[in-house]
Amino acid sequence: MTGLNKDAELPTPSLVPLHALWFFEAVARQKSFTKASRVLAVTQSAVSKQVRNLENSLGLELFERRGTEVTLTEAGTVLLACVQPMLLSLNQTVQALARATPKNAPE
Repeated sequence: MTGLNKDAELPTPSLVPLHALWFFEAVARQKSFTKASRVLAVTQSAVSKQVRNLENSLGLELFERRGTEVTLTEAGTVLLACVQPMLLSLNQTVQALARATPKNAPE
């Protein structure tokens, strides 16, 4: 029978900060770092830094930057297609938990 060797070490992927994915998605949706920063209520430099760190950790350029114009690269398009449903699911989960949690629950 073929299966996983339980003693074999699985590679540990480097973790990508969740907020970097939120920032990436906002820039992709807004097609602008400045507009994304307004939506996220953070500075434009904070958005730029998080997206640059995400690109560095993945080893990929996610956006083509030409002046103020921002377009997704092929890698960015692939990531966006994966990230959007994940972020939507996370939002829905948090909302469901908020509805299910009694108002007098300990904080």
